[in-house]
Amino acid sequence: MQSRIKVLEKMDKIDDVLSDPQMIFIFPTPEMLSAPILKIDEATIGYSEDKPILKGVNIMVDQETRMALVGPNGAGKSTLLKTMLGKL
Repeated sequence: MQSRIKVLEKMDKIDDVLSDPQMIFIFPTPEMLSAPILKIDEATIGYSEDKPILKGVNIMVDQETRMALVGPNGAGKSTLLKTMLGKL
C-alpha cells in the first residue's frame, strides 16, 4: 500500500473538471417515404446456394418500423443485415 501511495504522490496533479462540455444533437424531421421502404418475401439467404443460412425470410420495413435482431452466434443476424443493406 505504501508503494502505491508513493507512486500517487509522484504523479502530476491536474485541475478538477469544472463543467462537462455540452453536446446538442439536432435531428431533422425526415420526409415521409412511401411504404414499404424494404420488402423481402420468402427469401433464401446465405453465402452459397447449397447451404442457405436463412430460409423463408419475410420482412417489410416502413418509416414506423422498429427492429431488434436477437439470436445466438451463427444464427444469421449479420447475414440478414448484410442482405438488407444490399451487400450480400
